[in-house]
Amino acid sequence: MHEAHKPFAATSQPAPQRRAAGSVTNKSRVTNGRWVLAGTDMRTPSGRRFRDLCDGFEKEAGGNLTETEKALIRTAAAMVLQAELLQASLVRGEPVNADDTIRLSSEARRILAPITARASRRTAGTPSALDAYLAESEEAP
Repeated sequence: MHEAHKPFAATSQPAPQRRAAGSVTNKSRVTNGRWVLAGTDMRTPSGRRFRDLCDGFEKEAGGNLTETEKALIRTAAAMVLQAELLQASLVRGEPVNADDTIRLSSEARRILAPITARASRRTAGTPSALDAYLAESEEAP
């Protein structure tokens, strides 16, 4: 009548849940989002400015960044944002430590220097649109 139930073997385990190797569910919100910071509402004016700075720095760096470069860009963007807030306070006539503003700006520049240098080396061998146009016009009869 009824089939006899087989006892579980000592090695019986449920089948592991399968996910694609690059599945979005395997990554953090920071990795999945574009310039997102954990626990931060990126819709605020400061959040939008931070994102704009990161996008601008990424564009200047030539795109296709490594995780290290992305982390450096986030750090530099945070420093530039803080320097801008200090500058705005200064313009409003509020007391501001000028050394803090200078240090933040200098540190952001120092952090971005290797990224922008790498980008310029990457594009050094790439002809500009003007170079391509001149080359075409020289070849035309």
